[in-house]
Amino acid sequence: MSTGLMHLHHYLPFLFFIVLIISIVRAAVNKIPNAKKDIFLTLTLIFAHIQLFIGLVLLIPKMAVVVDWNGVMGNEASRVLLVEHPLTMLIAVVLITLGKVKAKKIEDNAKANKTVFGYFSVALILIVLRTPWEKLF
Repeated sequence: MSTGLMHLHHYLPFLFFIVLIISIVRAAVNKIPNAKKDIFLTLTLIFAHIQLFIGLVLLIPKMAVVVDWNGVMGNEASRVLLVEHPLTMLIAVVLITLGKVKAKKIEDNAKANKTVFGYFSVALILIVLRTPWEKLF
């Protein structure tokens, strides 16, 4: 089961990136007519949460066997894998969630699009900065 989750966690980001970028571009050109019912915003939120959940399921067993956190923090590869990547991705998913929730509450479409654009863009930047690209390709 772990292997299947690892493969899913490896390939799902490609769909997630596509949907996230489409959502950002649509928000930038003010083409999201209704943030409450927009399929791309919903798919972005769903993919982000699935990716985070799978990542946490894969992370918990790795963290359970760590006995020397000083060694983890001193080793760049293990620090990125066990601390920086998960924490940054958690922050990005929170930003995506906040952006969608706030945009749903805004009646003015232009303001809702700006809200989505701002939150989703910052989330994309965080995701791009902490994605282990060498493992993805």
